[in-house]
Amino acid sequence: MLTPAPHVHHATSEHGTAVLDVRRGAWLMLDTDASRIWHAITVRGGTRGLAEEIAIPAGQDPQQVSGRIAAFVDELVAVGVLGDTDRPRRRRWWRR
Repeated sequence: MLTPAPHVHHATSEHGTAVLDVRRGAWLMLDTDASRIWHAITVRGGTRGLAEEIAIPAGQDPQQVSGRIAAFVDELVAVGVLGDTDRPRRRRWWRR
């Protein structure tokens, strides 16, 4: 399951979502479409069914929309603002 990383704060308005990565000191501003994906992950717990919700009213192919959603989510995981709770955490070895 995907969840916002512990070092991330976010707020949503009608214009989109602002995501603050405290660890990097960087803001990520999401437009309304990206905000819809973020909302699905943070509120519903995933993006299941989201491609159809977006594609069908717009007359688009749900498969293509699903691929774009997956690519965007992968980017959010890669930059560290989303964490995957299904993946085992890496062990960190600390020096003394």
